[in-house]
Amino acid sequence: MTLKVQVVNAQYVAQIWPLVEKFIVAALEHTDDVTAEQIKVYLANGTWFLLAMIDEENKIHGAMTITFETSANYRSAIFTTIGGKGVVNKDVLEQVCGIVKSFGATRIQCLARDSAVRLYERIGLCKKATLMELKL
Repeated sequence: MTLKVQVVNAQYVAQIWPLVEKFIVAALEHTDDVTAEQIKVYLANGTWFLLAMIDEENKIHGAMTITFETSANYRSAIFTTIGGKGVVNKDVLEQVCGIVKSFGATRIQCLARDSAVRLYERIGLCKKATLMELKL
């Protein structure tokens, strides 16, 4: 199955949210940093961007959210959530790379659990660091 990655503009988030919410919620299973409702607000106000993975029959198979961070040397596209079945593959990554480049990104970054790291490495991402945390 070939998936097309489509940017969902902020003004359409309310319309498409019921179709992508389950993918976003699933992606949040291992984090307490943000809730689905907070993500919806970030998307609606344009702080984060929504990408939907759609098949030839316009059925949505997954969704991802992205934000951007600009540093002295890079403009990073940061994957904040990725959810869906079969949506992490080289073809989808190529499309996403084209989209984030059009927003000025010079690299992609994401945080990932070990199982996701192995999946992301298979499609070309490189492990750079391990995040450590201590809640206060």
